[in-house]
Amino acid sequence: MPIIGHEAIISDLKDLSVRGVLGHGYIFVGPAMVGKRTVAAALGHYLEKGVFEPAGIETNHQEVLQDIKIIDIAFMKMLNPDASGDSIGIDAAREVKTFLWQKPNTSVRRTLIIDNAELLTTEAQNALLKITEEPPSSSLLILITSDIESILPTIASRLPKIYFGAVPTEEIEKWLASEEHLPKAKAMALARRSLGKPGIAWRMLHDEVFQKNLELAEVFLKTTPTARRDFIKKLIDPDDFSLRIFLDAVIMTLAWETPSRAKSQFWHKTLKLYEGVNNFSLNPRLQLEALMK
Repeated sequence: MPIIGHEAIISDLKDLSVRGVLGHGYIFVGPAMVGKRTVAAALGHYLEKGVFEPAGIETNHQEVLQDIKIIDIAFMKMLNPDASGDSIGIDAAREVKTFLWQKPNTSVRRTLIIDNAELLTTEAQNALLKITEEPPSSSLLILITSDIESILPTIASRLPKIYFGAVPTEEIEKWLASEEHLPKAKAMALARRSLGKPGIAWRMLHDEVFQKNLELAEVFLKTTPTARRDFIKKLIDPDDFSLRIFLDAVIMTLAWETPSRAKSQFWHKTLKLYEGVNNFSLNPRLQLEALMK
């Protein structure tokens, strides 16, 4: 998807690059789906091709660009299809070291991006520590996270943080109308529903997995106590079920509903479980059943 908003951040990154003072590592911090990954990918593209846009990188970044790599859950699954759970382990640190210690082919930097860095295991973060202490001169490491507390202090203290906030609704609406060709009323409604996060709007239009999880989240929240156990059993049965992604959809669905004290309490309870998913290996069935009690 294109970059929506964050003009000041982009201007600053370009200026640092032009003046030759771009750092060797950053942490992009902010709410999920506001555009952190998109800007990071566009920066890698800019360093290699001189164009600040993510075009082509998200589809097959290794063929389109030679000096940028993105590590995320999908990449880790590709490395180890038998791996269980949503975590980024020690294999990621080895990939980082191998990639960044090579000289760039065409770019001024080799850019390595770790998306959802809150999923990095402690072992993986400790392995990354040496890279942050003694980075290769031609390297750029970007950690992307919505939870800065999940990053070890030893790493967080060494990398400058760039904070990404919500994008104004008007900017998202304008993009939906001009680029996605939505009627004005639909663009306005979807922009408001995106809660300042362009990634939500894009996924609601294009991501079938995201759409399915939103539908399941709505059913989950409305399921009666007597039917709940059977629903959860069917929900987690597919091999590709991700508790983290499903809880994302639940949290988002709750944010759209009319606030109440009970809903607020449940929202905080779900957030706490989501944080636990990022840090521990949990049994999805037991956790979802306990969540609804």
